[in-house]
Amino acid sequence: MTPPKVFVSYSHDTTEHKQWVLKLASDLRAHGIDAILDQWDLVPGQDLAAFMYDGIAKADRVVMVCSEKYVAKAEAGSGGVGYERLIVTAEVTEAIDTKKFIPIIRENTTSRKIPKHLGSRLYIDFSKEEGYEQRLEELCREILGVPATPKPPLGESPFSGAIPTTVSPSRNVNATGTLANGESVLSGQWFEFQSARALLGLQQLEIAGAMELRFALHTPINKSQVDLLAGVRNSQITTFGWPIAVLLEQREVHRPKPYHEGISAEVAIALDQLTGRKSYDFWTLTKSGDFFLMQSLFEDMRGERLIYFNTRIVRVAEALMFAERLYAGLGVPAGTKLSVRVTHTDLAGRTLGSATHRRVLMDHRKSFERKSESEIVVTLGSIHETLVTDVKHLVAPLFMLFEFAEFSDGVYEDIVRRFENGEVT
Repeated sequence: MTPPKVFVSYSHDTTEHKQWVLKLASDLRAHGIDAILDQWDLVPGQDLAAFMYDGIAKADRVVMVCSEKYVAKAEAGSGGVGYERLIVTAEVTEAIDTKKFIPIIRENTTSRKIPKHLGSRLYIDFSKEEGYEQRLEELCREILGVPATPKPPLGESPFSGAIPTTVSPSRNVNATGTLANGESVLSGQWFEFQSARALLGLQQLEIAGAMELRFALHTPINKSQVDLLAGVRNSQITTFGWPIAVLLEQREVHRPKPYHEGISAEVAIALDQLTGRKSYDFWTLTKSGDFFLMQSLFEDMRGERLIYFNTRIVRVAEALMFAERLYAGLGVPAGTKLSVRVTHTDLAGRTLGSATHRRVLMDHRKSFERKSESEIVVTLGSIHETLVTDVKHLVAPLFMLFEFAEFSDGVYEDIVRRFENGEVT
């Protein structure tokens, strides 16, 4: 078997630190790992940038020695470490779940153990010299793919019949969207699991602000994953930014994936090439018609600690229009009831503003509340007729948290109807 090629990334903090890294790389080679280190492989006359790029790009794994100075240089984008950050960020953006990069900790007593562009990756702590051999074994086992505790093989189920799904094939929902136990149909186990899963994705990118969207049909359907994908594809509204349930089918890491209950997609961008900022979109649709979305706030691509009232009106209008198209395309009867919940998070300290110069707010109202959540029940065949009223019901409670901010029915009417006609104001 070809030995794994490992590039060792570090900063030249001190002579003692360079010697420690040299020993680590030597020990890796002694354990059958082809370690690449500048102290051996970079010679006078060689291009430094090309060495770093080829070393990272061609390596099977990259060991990153995260000292305090290394992390500081990565965050500041300075020196060779800063250049390596650009290369690593590009790879992480393409595959957020990649295991290629292994942070190890040494001479780092700060709370920031690894650079932000590595997200929340697990690291190996080499801080204590007396634990060096144990940590070295842990690192070598990971690189060589020989875990200390191998995962046991999966046995057969001792129970007959199909494994129950978390999505109920039928439900008894009253006119207000609640079940027999008094809970909202939108508060079930499946929705809570998706919310927890999406929050983890946000945390990995260190994003706090998001809009969460939940749909639940009062009368469930039963569609195949192919039907669901076609339904989403035909329901896209591209007037404003990335649409609700964005489809990036040409990018393998981001394209929707089928699973036993439906389809889902995650688009985690650690560094947007145009804005230099982060964004996150996660959505999933079940065969029974339940839909969940978590989307980072567009406002955070434009500035710090803002909420645009017209952007929120547009986004919620888009969500309802998407629902109308989606369920009509899936053949759901027009008279079917749909529960809708819209949640906005990380509101505390944000200022209410406008996305355009056409609608300027004269005062600067702030929110002291962290979260806003609104829920309504709509009839699928009447969404167009009730769109303005429904949008107001869903976002007016959000605006109220910004020191009692309110907008007239005419403002809602104008923004929503213009958006229907393909205009964002």
